[in-house]
Amino acid sequence: MGFKRKQSRVQSGRIGRLQRGILVVPCTVVDVSDSGVQLETQLVMKPGEIVQLLIECGKEETLTCEVEVVHVRAPKIGAKITSITPENQARFARMIDDDVQNAFTRHSVWRAAYFGDII
Repeated sequence: MGFKRKQSRVQSGRIGRLQRGILVVPCTVVDVSDSGVQLETQLVMKPGEIVQLLIECGKEETLTCEVEVVHVRAPKIGAKITSITPENQARFARMIDDDVQNAFTRHSVWRAAYFGDII
């Protein structure tokens, strides 16, 4: 029987950083769900590892949370959010809303170019 994801994912593409102690490594947020993220990074990680994730949300706003690695298929990792402040949770919700809107816009532009629709 196949794995059933509990929540849908939204493509992101945002820039972020992973922090493990004093080591800080860049990453790309591939996609997000209400409880986790898929990241692309050069940092070698293993399931169960807990790190800080910092995501650039624009306009000098950074979201910070703690994530636990649950899946690794280098260079991508899947992680669930294990700790986040209410303020950062609100940022995360806004980020998902923005990413949904951006995904819809990208789809509409692609459809218009492919099918000749008028936007």
